[in-house]
Amino acid sequence: MPMEEEPAVGAIYEEQDGLACEVLSFDEDDGTIEVQYEDGEVGEIDIDAWYEMELQQVRAAEGDESEEEEEEEPEPEKSGKRARADDDEDDDDVDDFEEDDNDES
Repeated sequence: MPMEEEPAVGAIYEEQDGLACEVLSFDEDDGTIEVQYEDGEVGEIDIDAWYEMELQQVRAAEGDESEEEEEEEPEPEKSGKRARADDDEDDDDVDDFEEDDNDES
């Protein structure tokens, strides 16, 4: 299936034959995409050719979080212990306040 997405700078795309490239820059005014292949070779792709290519994004650009990535790498669950520890600290503050009130009487 031809590519339907705009190129994302920093993302890595793979062709059906397994050749992968990273998008280095995308000049919308000129309609050109600068890519770097795995072997280090840098090339340029015309935007029209981009949309005709059969590419699959294999890595999103940094800072670009998609729903798929979130499913693959779930965030660590927050422990309820921390909340309880905070509650205990709050209780200590209340106790200190009550003790201060009792000292003034």
